[in-house]
Amino acid sequence: MHKPEHNEKLLVRTFGGLTFYRRGAPVSIIWESQKARHLFCYLLVSREQWVSGDKLIGMLWPGCVNRDGANNFKTTLSRLRKSFTGPQAINPVITSGDVYRINGDVMEIDAGLFRQKALEGIKLFARGEAKGARGCLEAAQDLYTGEFLPEEPDDNCIGAERRELAGLHGMALRYLGEIYRKEGDPQALEAFLYLNRSILEGTS
Repeated sequence: MHKPEHNEKLLVRTFGGLTFYRRGAPVSIIWESQKARHLFCYLLVSREQWVSGDKLIGMLWPGCVNRDGANNFKTTLSRLRKSFTGPQAINPVITSGDVYRINGDVMEIDAGLFRQKALEGIKLFARGEAKGARGCLEAAQDLYTGEFLPEEPDDNCIGAERRELAGLHGMALRYLGEIYRKEGDPQALEAFLYLNRSILEGTS
């Protein structure tokens, strides 16, 4: 099966609200049910990791007995896949036995890209490679356009990921500000501090 090129993938933006784009144009997703959307959001948290069906059932229907939970999950997964049908249909979830994850062959998630760039920038900064660190940290800063899935409830799964990504963003900003200071560019530093003062103060 042909794998989409990088620019053909469906871009999933989670920062500042869940939105979808392909080749820079917005894509509308009509959710078959609210539970289908919630399942997708839970899978966004794990992204590249496999999650067991039992764990997902426990998150979506706490306290639900096994048979009912399994039936509910099967229906919801089917509705999630149906939500991504249309002229440019994709399969959003891949399965291996009783574990599930986002289909990274057809979707690219901003949260995953942000984490990758931020961590790489921090590592480069620690090695004293300021130029490379600046590029990675600026890329991470560009991706972080707001809280992770702010419209979703602050439950144990989504809330924990939201706080972790916000903390990583604050750390990335601190290192980026330090690079600007060392480079001695007062205009860039002033603009940076103005735009990010509230975040930097909140993580001090």
